[in-house]
Amino acid sequence: MTILLAIVYAAFISLGLPDAVVGAAWPSMYSQIGADEAAAAIVTTVAVLATIVMSFASGWLVARFGTFAVSAGSVLLTALALFGYAYAPSFVWLLVFTVPLGLGAGAIDTALNAFVAVNYSSRHMNFLHASWGIGAALGPLIAGFWLNARGEWRPAYFTLALLQITLLLIFLGSRRLWSESAAGSSTVASTRWEGAELTGRRWYAMPNLPIILTGFFAYSAAELTLGLWGATYFVTRFGLSADVAAAGAAAFYLGITAGRAVAGIVSGRMSNQALLQVGTALLLAGAALLFVPMPAVSLVGFALAGFGCGPIFPMMLQETTRRYGSLNTERMMGVQMGLAYTGMLVGPPLTGWLITRVTPLSLPAIAVVLALCIASSVFLVDRRLAARLTTSSPITHVPDRDTPR
Repeated sequence: MTILLAIVYAAFISLGLPDAVVGAAWPSMYSQIGADEAAAAIVTTVAVLATIVMSFASGWLVARFGTFAVSAGSVLLTALALFGYAYAPSFVWLLVFTVPLGLGAGAIDTALNAFVAVNYSSRHMNFLHASWGIGAALGPLIAGFWLNARGEWRPAYFTLALLQITLLLIFLGSRRLWSESAAGSSTVASTRWEGAELTGRRWYAMPNLPIILTGFFAYSAAELTLGLWGATYFVTRFGLSADVAAAGAAAFYLGITAGRAVAGIVSGRMSNQALLQVGTALLLAGAALLFVPMPAVSLVGFALAGFGCGPIFPMMLQETTRRYGSLNTERMMGVQMGLAYTGMLVGPPLTGWLITRVTPLSLPAIAVVLALCIASSVFLVDRRLAARLTTSSPITHVPDRDTPR
């Protein structure tokens, strides 16, 4: 593993750290800042709106400033936002600090996903997102530690902010490596990549785009819905304490991490499509287990659903070059990420309202519906792509590789 790739992995661990903390800490958090129990959905909505804006703008930002500058700036924004969370005196201020948190997440997520999709193999894409899962699983555990030790959630955000500052220092120290990578890419791009580069607004005419974006929308809605409302589900349905519920919700992200690690190991023997099919089936099975009225079974369901989620998103991202052409990857990555975050905007608020106002069983019901949407997208895209490639020349691209070009 190169030093640069290790830094990218570390960045994704850091990216995942704040993602699940709101959901884990919310049962103890909302009353202290004058918010309603269901207001976590508002926090998520603001974060996702900011992320959507930045995702669609990220293609231009990366082209203008480069992956290093965009990533380092994103880490700085995230650190400042987390310090703000740690000291936010009210719900309104929490929302204010949520804006830079979402902007930072959208920029670094899209930039690094495009960087890895273009420069590395499916194995590394899975391991990259497994790194995110490590961060997403550690976030609730950090929150649970502080809730158990001091009964407070603010120290958790302060801890996360310090970790972001550490990552920023690592990024600044690695600037030369990013410059060398960019120079190498520009040297060989014209000889190793084929495909027509997008111009203007032609992205909307790409083949199978509505079906592909439906899959991204449904997956992200399912992932954030299960991650955000997992702790609340355990509290409202089974009456567990906040710290125990936070640990239970962490099982989902531990499952994601394990699923991506395993997918990275077996990716040399399984196609992207096979990994997508297996992952979707496991997500569906895990969501179904949440209907069983036993906390232990629900815990298994969250872990299994997370394990199934593991390879889905990385493999959909890795398929970008095959679906659109290599020169289109950065632009289409931003479009895909924008629609993925739109799914996050819609799913969690609806589920939060249903969980707190109707029944906790709304969570597994919505998860099952979204899993079926993902399965349909995966099946239809693969079948249509196979049919197109049998009747026309495929878009050529560089085979998977383990070193940057």
